[in-house]
Amino acid sequence: MRAAIYARFSSDLQDLRSIADQVDLARRYAETRSLSVVEVYDDAAISGASILNRPGLLRLITDAQARKFDVIITESLDRLSRSQADIAALYERLQFFGVRIETLADGAVSEIHVGLKGTMSALFLKDLAQKTRRGQIGRVKAGRIPGGKSYGYEVVKDGDERGRRTISPAEADIVKRIFREYATGKGPLAIVRDLNREGVPGPTGRHWNASALLGSPKRRNGILNNELYVGQIVYNRQRFLKDPATGKRISRENPETEWHRQSAPELRISDDRTWELVQRRRAERGGPHLYQRRPQRPLSGLIYCGACGAKFIVATHDYLRCSARTNRGTCQISRTLLMGEVEQRVLLALRNYLLAPDVVASAVEAYQAERKCLAEERRRSRHKLEAAATEVERKIARLLTLVENGHADPVATGPRINELVAERKRLAAALSQQPASNVLEFFPKAADRYREKVADIHAALSRGEAGDREAIAVVRSLIGRIVVHATSAPEPLGLEVEGSLAALMSDAPELEHSGISCCMSPQPILLYVTDNPI
Repeated sequence: MRAAIYARFSSDLQDLRSIADQVDLARRYAETRSLSVVEVYDDAAISGASILNRPGLLRLITDAQARKFDVIITESLDRLSRSQADIAALYERLQFFGVRIETLADGAVSEIHVGLKGTMSALFLKDLAQKTRRGQIGRVKAGRIPGGKSYGYEVVKDGDERGRRTISPAEADIVKRIFREYATGKGPLAIVRDLNREGVPGPTGRHWNASALLGSPKRRNGILNNELYVGQIVYNRQRFLKDPATGKRISRENPETEWHRQSAPELRISDDRTWELVQRRRAERGGPHLYQRRPQRPLSGLIYCGACGAKFIVATHDYLRCSARTNRGTCQISRTLLMGEVEQRVLLALRNYLLAPDVVASAVEAYQAERKCLAEERRRSRHKLEAAATEVERKIARLLTLVENGHADPVATGPRINELVAERKRLAAALSQQPASNVLEFFPKAADRYREKVADIHAALSRGEAGDREAIAVVRSLIGRIVVHATSAPEPLGLEVEGSLAALMSDAPELEHSGISCCMSPQPILLYVTDNPI
């Protein structure tokens, strides 16, 4: 009888010798049964989870239908497929073609073998996936990365340090540059255009693409979304499934509750302030857009009507008018406002009043009080967590002592101990996310930093569109909106600026509680500092 041999191995860690060994054993099996081997089929480094992606097996099925052989010899049934559904369907098709299956371990295969071995193979795949995932989670907890290499890092090539990364100084400088430029208003295309012009190799060693920066905010890939740059390893964001119809792997997003996070401060490249500025800009832009629309003027898009709340838009040239009046005729303010006039009056207020000694003193005092308040809140929160963790440890120790002394049933107390252990892990995770913090005293140079940034704003507004991008970004972060109030002609329209002083005080992102409001009119401007942002 004519026989065909099929061999397969699934892992890249194996080599072609596995195929040769399987074929050699199959030939010996054929000789002992006086079978004539007419063809050998094989698939190297291909999973047995599906039959659709294996050219060797598909060719075998085609030749079986053409009756080129009478029996198929393989090492074991799982070489043909580990899928319970696939092996059953394959067995039925081969039976219909008049071709039987024989394995080295079981001889002729019957329906019983297909049912039992198919179930065992399917369970093996599921168990293997669980063990692999558990091993990868263990590596994450040890500060290792069970995945590919991110730009900015080097792989530690040591058998005992598998998954470990170190920072690449040259690439880390590029990462910092990308974050800094994007945070200060530079678009992704402009960033990669400069990198390519300077001949800086991209993540693949070739040219940079804007998609390498943007990635997908939803899946948290791309340089601007990679939390590893702030020292956070994030694992299990997605899983892969085999499409039964095509045999291809399809990615599925996991809910964030199933993600595994591990702090890795030694891998931090970006500071928290820059990271949060980048994420805020990504959220404001609403998606992975390659082209960024910059404001044509420093205050574009910040001017609102005090009567109806609509935005002021360009009516003609540089003259602005309420959009509700222009488009719908529903607003009573009909007067126009020159953009240059708005910039001059805002500049006058920033120059003459934000640098006034009493304003600086009030802002610095509010800043100092806010920092102390935040630090005290963190201290109290951490103290509560530490107290709760100590109490959980006490309860666990007490239960274990009762069990050891024979005063408690181990079976009955087991669930309670498990609950306490889970609570201990939760508290430990919460504490790791909240490092110890002492009350911070006022930094002496905050007032100087305040004055320097106001001077930057002054220079930026003076230069208009040609102004420094970072200084203009400070202007827009300081000013929440400019409200236009109606006045009787020929008096100029009243302007009220609402914003926050936090951007002028420090680079600390959490300090956004000191507010400022400037009411600008022909009369003296009223400036006051509030406890909450306006």
